[in-house]
Amino acid sequence: MENKFILTAFGKDRPGIVSEIAEIIFENKCNLEDSNMGRLADEFTLILLLTGKGDNLQEKLSRDCKRLEREKISLCLSVH
Repeated sequence: MENKFILTAFGKDRPGIVSEIAEIIFENKCNLEDSNMGRLADEFTLILLLTGKGDNLQEKLSRDCKRLEREKISLCLSVH
């Protein structure tokens, strides 16, 4: 069964944010269904709708997002 996820991210605007998040999506074999990106003040913001299959996919995405959050930016992942 295919699951839907909404991933939101925000952080200081800098080159590479979208690439780093896209890598997480690719590594977990998810599809990017829709996106909205912009800037609020000095912050880069995005909302992504993802779909994917697999056991423990939500946990895998959350783990990868937490790793990226520790290293680079603030992330939040929720199931839609």
